[in-house]
Amino acid sequence: MTTRLLGLTLLLLLVPAASARQSASFPLGADHVRQPGVPVGTVTDHELLDSKTFPGTVRRYSVYVPAQYEPGTPAALMVFQDGHAYLAEGGPFRVPVMFDQLIHRQEMPVTIGVFVDPGHRKARLPPERGWRPSPENRSVEYDSLGPDYVNFLLEDLLPRIESEYSISEDPELRAIGGISSGGICAFTAAWERPDRFGKVMSHVGSFTDIRHGDTYPGMIRKTEPKPIRVYLQDGSNDLDNEHGNWWLGNLQMDAALRFKGYDVHFDRGLGGHGPEHGGALLPDALRWLWQDAPGVEPNLAIIPEVQTASWAQDWWMPRHEAKIAERKAMGEVDLLMIGDSITHQWQDVGRPVWDEYYADRRALNLGFSGDRTEQVIWRLQNGEVDDIRPKLAVLMIGTNNTGHREESAEHTATGIRRVISELRLRLPDTKILLLGIFPRGSNGEDSLRLRNDAINALIARFADDEHVWYQDLSKAFLERDGTLPRNVMPDLLHPELEGYRLWAEAMEPTIEKLME
Repeated sequence: MTTRLLGLTLLLLLVPAASARQSASFPLGADHVRQPGVPVGTVTDHELLDSKTFPGTVRRYSVYVPAQYEPGTPAALMVFQDGHAYLAEGGPFRVPVMFDQLIHRQEMPVTIGVFVDPGHRKARLPPERGWRPSPENRSVEYDSLGPDYVNFLLEDLLPRIESEYSISEDPELRAIGGISSGGICAFTAAWERPDRFGKVMSHVGSFTDIRHGDTYPGMIRKTEPKPIRVYLQDGSNDLDNEHGNWWLGNLQMDAALRFKGYDVHFDRGLGGHGPEHGGALLPDALRWLWQDAPGVEPNLAIIPEVQTASWAQDWWMPRHEAKIAERKAMGEVDLLMIGDSITHQWQDVGRPVWDEYYADRRALNLGFSGDRTEQVIWRLQNGEVDDIRPKLAVLMIGTNNTGHREESAEHTATGIRRVISELRLRLPDTKILLLGIFPRGSNGEDSLRLRNDAINALIARFADDEHVWYQDLSKAFLERDGTLPRNVMPDLLHPELEGYRLWAEAMEPTIEKLME
């Protein structure tokens, strides 16, 4: 295949769709929308009309500077390839909007963003940024292995920005990201110069045989680990063509990086070769990537994790495997119950009520004692809801986030929102009934009760009454003065049989309506 034909094929197949339409399976959250009271950074547009590394190319780039930037105080840095795709405020990524909010809430450091486009081999730049006309040098710059592109950044581009702004030299405060060929490009830059870029974000990365990118997993396994944190995202319906299988390529990258002990996180979905899934999860991906930056408190509620409690080691993973087998044996599932021990015990204390209300509804209980939001996310990502199309999923989770580690209401709510995103991704036709976290503690002054109430106030906003409905059942359990009777919850946390009956009776009209 000629270079010209190869370039055309790659651009037709590998450039993400330019449409800003968002799939219903990848709902956007509050972080994607400007919020009142959040300071807005500035974005300036620039042109680079000469390059020592890629002579004869011209390109555009933009620089985002947060409102919190202080001249003379080194800021973190994040560089995005295909910069125009990450900038667009109406698109799936909307990075400046997210940077504004995450920096404001101290969920990532004060960060200068650089959004650079691939090079055009023309005398003049096209009238507008975008995929058309195609940037002819994109594959050469992005898909090629070796140091050329990172040298371009370090020698041709970044000195212009560093002459104007104070940017940290610490590689742990310097990140690079991109989509498709831009994703492998980001990895190559950090792989070649981990002393300059310590963090990588790859969306549907092209770790395939375009320009020998499929050799990375083997190289990683045979090379001493480099100080790089790597975020990967891809979907099982990504491209499969003469250059390779993108999904398998990312699976191989994840496996190789884990084998060598890298700090890696792989968000696995069902989508294809586009920006929608990665864009929907971008706020959580940024939180994960920057979790150890100075002044940032990591949000553990969004990071998928198996149950690590010592008392759960002998049963948790076997239960996960048993639930996958049960789901397969059922064939059709109409109702899901998802949560922690409160949901788990429908199979024990609440069994008589379960049999009365749900046994004939093809219901599957996915409650696991001790689980927090991160365990639910992991279970959803690892097979518990594959190949089914329930009418309704009932979700209640979060009381262990507050009870086990006294997590903030905001972090727990973010974890619950991530659970909803995972359900919407994997079960796009399933309605979700989000329950407020049940009251705990003897009265309304209990600290954990107050924190759960604060979470409920936040998650109530997640309902759109189209895909997600919200119901707070607290009044079904409490006395008029707010006390929690011990005949309902003997330990002031877990329902007794009477509590399960009150739960079922209070929820039944909503379940009946949503399962019509």
